[in-house]
Amino acid sequence: MGQTVRNVLRITVTLAALALAHAASAQYPSKPIRYIVPFPPGGIADIAARVISPKLAEALGQPVVVEQRVGAGGNIGAEAVVRAEPDGYTLLSAAPPVAIAQSLYRHLSFNPRRDLAPVALIGEVPNVLVVRSDSKAQTLQDLIELARRNPGKLDYSSLAAGTSVHLAAEMLKHRAQVFIVHIPYRGAPQAMMGLLGGEVDMMMDALPPSLEQIRAGKTRALAVTSAQRAPQLPNVPTIAESGFPGFEVTGWVGISTTAGTPPATIAKLEAAARKALANPEVASLLQRQGMALRFLGAKEFGAFLDTEIAKFADAVKYSGATVD
Repeated sequence: MGQTVRNVLRITVTLAALALAHAASAQYPSKPIRYIVPFPPGGIADIAARVISPKLAEALGQPVVVEQRVGAGGNIGAEAVVRAEPDGYTLLSAAPPVAIAQSLYRHLSFNPRRDLAPVALIGEVPNVLVVRSDSKAQTLQDLIELARRNPGKLDYSSLAAGTSVHLAAEMLKHRAQVFIVHIPYRGAPQAMMGLLGGEVDMMMDALPPSLEQIRAGKTRALAVTSAQRAPQLPNVPTIAESGFPGFEVTGWVGISTTAGTPPATIAKLEAAARKALANPEVASLLQRQGMALRFLGAKEFGAFLDTEIAKFADAVKYSGATVD
């Protein structure tokens, strides 16, 4: 067979494959869609997926089935999406661990930014720095001054090492140039009990689970990590307005799919997510869970992820956190 014939055959096969991909994208979706949540039930990524999935199904005209694939800090579920066919039928409820993973894990079998395609950001949840109600620190600046006068003698709890709340605290320590010891626990409830029981001096946590103790007067919120004050705590300043301009570290939730998914399919998913988030019922349910709605389309969400990955990579480096 001559070179010319081989080239013609190669071009013909390529064009046929492109035509099939275009036809499949044009018909999308023609079957149910899996929406994988890589975290345990009850967390904001799980709640958001379950709240938004019925409206995604309405917009797309096919069932959207939420599926829990938990383990390895979210990596098991994320890898299931990475290994899926790039056809838009497998979605991921993405959250900060997706942005942290490639810096935290020494032997990660995939690259989240390369192997996952962003679809949309849904919203963000602030973190909050709390102390016991009997603490001498009335403000964040009070706490920083205590830490500077007592280097290495103060400590803080978080739900686990390498999580976004742990790294948020490490970013604050780095900005403030203070030495505060990190005490990781086996979950947020245990970390809160450690604070209330006097085992640690402060805690960095997601805002929603901390509200009960704050409102009961058992803890005092010194600052939130979002760019704007939280509606639930309007009198609590942000870290940015407490002496650290530009500081922002939130728990966010987005939708990703498998890299290589046709752009037309991603555009359909993005439009469905936008429509779902504009639904008043969905907005109300998510806001009641402490989420600040923030929609970003696929391109903007990709840029957001690049910023998050770089930010968390720096925090992982100077915190020393690592997982084999």
